[in-house]
Amino acid sequence: SVASILRRAAERSASIGIGSLDGVALPSPLSGHIESLEADALVISRPFEGACRRELVAGERLHLSIAADKGFHHGDVEVLGRWVALDSGGRRYGYRVTVPTVLLHEERRELHRIPVAFDLAPRGLLLRPGSLSEIGEGVVVDVSEGGLCLRCDLRTLVRPEESVIAKAEFPAVLPPIHTRCDVAHVMEARQPGMCDVGLRFLEPQAQLGQAIRALELRRINRAGAA
Repeated sequence: SVASILRRAAERSASIGIGSLDGVALPSPLSGHIESLEADALVISRPFEGACRRELVAGERLHLSIAADKGFHHGDVEVLGRWVALDSGGRRYGYRVTVPTVLLHEERRELHRIPVAFDLAPRGLLLRPGSLSEIGEGVVVDVSEGGLCLRCDLRTLVRPEESVIAKAEFPAVLPPIHTRCDVAHVMEARQPGMCDVGLRFLEPQAQLGQAIRALELRRINRAGAA
């Protein structure tokens, strides 16, 4: 049951990933951990990496992934508010979110999303197919083998399901991207004047997938050593 899965996750402080509800990819469990399970809420730590290092807002809806013994569980939640605890180690900060009504189990890792804006700050560009006229430019927030999210200043209108060309250059680890995509979503970002554009790759990105898994492993090892 969902309750038993969450109880076990709370007992072992399972790592979590936080993403948007665009369906492009599943967030990797690298953003924080489960603090506790209450009667009517799940308590998660304050996110410490990537785009979701920002403050979460009550009423905001998120996609949550929870590391399991094999693969991970994922489901949708809504932020209820902030959470603070005081113990011998000092204050711990986090958020209460709704208990997901459904948790799906996933063993495949190919389409995990990893946050990259925080430590790599890669630049991205959207172009029209054919004319190659610029649609918008900004920062890649997160990326997976199946797509990416670009926080950008749009020069012109772009709609879901529209085909575009995405280009992105990463300073390290990940290979450059230059490929055709479909727009999965366009949402107003918290940064004034910017939009978050979710993109689905239309061509295989095998080299990118290998690099993502290598970056995930490096971050996990770094977190374990901290």
